[in-house]
Amino acid sequence: MSDACDQYGWAGISQGDPDIWREFLSRQIPLLYGMFIKCWTNPSLAEELVQKTVFDAVKGRNSYDPSRASPEKWIVGIARNNIRLEIRKRTSQLNVNGDIGTYISLIDKEPLPDKVLEQKETISAVKAALARLASSERSVLKAKYMQGLSARQISRQIGITEKAVYSLLYRARISFREEIERTFTTNDRDRDNEKQRK
Repeated sequence: MSDACDQYGWAGISQGDPDIWREFLSRQIPLLYGMFIKCWTNPSLAEELVQKTVFDAVKGRNSYDPSRASPEKWIVGIARNNIRLEIRKRTSQLNVNGDIGTYISLIDKEPLPDKVLEQKETISAVKAALARLASSERSVLKAKYMQGLSARQISRQIGITEKAVYSLLYRARISFREEIERTFTTNDRDRDNEKQRK
């Protein structure tokens, strides 16, 4: 940070001074992105986690205590917490048998692999999960993963900002994972019940 930012930064961070925050984030965002991309080689996810970290920092600025850490260490701490949350979210997901588990982990990176699409059960589950999503979430997922559009292209297509596209994609992926896992859990339970009846 500059001398002015060093001198007034601590107070400016907690008070939400826009100039201090602008300079602070211009230096921190590339570092935060580097942290996330080292964990997951997925630019979209890294960008979303950067946005979440910045949002969490701005929202929690009143809790910043300069006696405990510099602003840089404080925001890195928030980023590390978001890494832990993302890891916990991924490891706590229901175990799903077969290639669909691979697909759930790939949804953040690339379109559905052909070998997975060839499986009728998977196609059925994907369609069922998509059908249960809100129309905005369904549309943005189809645009991103089926049409291969960038966030900028999607923003132009549906008339919202790129930032809003990333936010919508983040929510849509969470909803999709929950729905597809629910579908496979239900299918597994139905198969078990069928076996018991036989």
